[in-house]
Amino acid sequence: MRTGALIAAAAAFLAACASGGGVGGPRPPQGFGPAGTNFGNWNRDAEGAVDQTFRRFITERYSSGDWAKARVDLEADGFTCQDSNRPDGRPVPELDCIRLYRLNDDIHAWTVQFWPERPQPEARYTRTHRRDPFRTYDADKHN
Repeated sequence: MRTGALIAAAAAFLAACASGGGVGGPRPPQGFGPAGTNFGNWNRDAEGAVDQTFRRFITERYSSGDWAKARVDLEADGFTCQDSNRPDGRPVPELDCIRLYRLNDDIHAWTVQFWPERPQPEARYTRTHRRDPFRTYDADKHN
């Protein structure tokens, strides 16, 4: 997984949130979405458990040539996808999809990338805790 791409996507998402943008669309389901994507129990389980569940689901459901089918499924489940037809000036995946959702101070990100000549897509779930700069945190209180 390209960490730089994930960081850039999260930075863009945070900028949109700070400027009054949305929270990444409707709340993802716990478990399977309408098109069958397994989001895992993201609001209950540990980050590593959700990541493992999501990776396993993606790699078992799709192979490298399934990116067109995956795009239809993932977009139906709220992902934003880009194909390789873009002037980035650097190698880009055949398909790059991300689903971001902010709940309180946590940003949840599911990413899927299909790279040419790789046998399976790369998938990842991350949870980032973001402290609100306009809120006062007191170590003695549980905020």
